[in-house]
Amino acid sequence: MKRNKNLDKVFFLSWLLAGLLLGGVDLFAQEKAPGPAMMGGDRPPEMIRMMQEPNKVLANAAIDYLYAFTNALHLQAAQRPDQIDRAFIQTAFGEIQRSYGLIEQFQKAHVQTMDAAMQARVQMMMGRMNRNLTGLKENLDLLEKEISGGNKLEGIVARTGGMLQYLDDLLTMRAGQSAPANSPQKKMRD
Repeated sequence: MKRNKNLDKVFFLSWLLAGLLLGGVDLFAQEKAPGPAMMGGDRPPEMIRMMQEPNKVLANAAIDYLYAFTNALHLQAAQRPDQIDRAFIQTAFGEIQRSYGLIEQFQKAHVQTMDAAMQARVQMMMGRMNRNLTGLKENLDLLEKEISGGNKLEGIVARTGGMLQYLDDLLTMRAGQSAPANSPQKKMRD
C-alpha cells in the first residue's frame, strides 16, 4: 500500500506542535509574581493580570505555534535538504502565515484591553514587541517571495533564520530576561 508523504508530514508537524505546546507547559507559566520581571524586579499584581489576559495568552500560544513551524521549516531546509519537498514547504509556510496573523489579531485585542496607565507602563515592552513583529513580517514577506520564486533552500534558510531571531527575542521578553546564549530555542536550531 502506497503511503501519502504529505499526510505523514502533516502528522509529524502536528505531533511536533502538540509536543511543544503540551510538553512546554512552563512556557505559559505566568503566575510567578516574585522573580525577574520584564524590566527587572518583582512583578506587580497588575502586571501579572495583564500578562494573563486571555488575548495575551492566545498571542503567546500563537508565538509558540509560529516558532514551531518556522523552526521545522528551517531545520528541514538547512539540515535535511534531501527530505524536503514543495508540499512540505507549502504546508509549513501556510501555518507560519496563519500563526503570524493570529499573533497580530490577539496582540491588537490585548492592547485594547489595557487602560492608558497600563499602556504607558509597558510602552517600552510594546515598542520592542512591535519591532519584533515588524521584523517577522518583513522576513515573512521575503520568505513568501523565496517560496513563490522556486523554493531555493538557501533563501528559505536565511529567511526562517531571521524570523527565528525575532522569535527568540519575543520568547525572551516573555521570560523576562536578557537573551541567554544557551536558550532552548537556539539549541533546537544548532
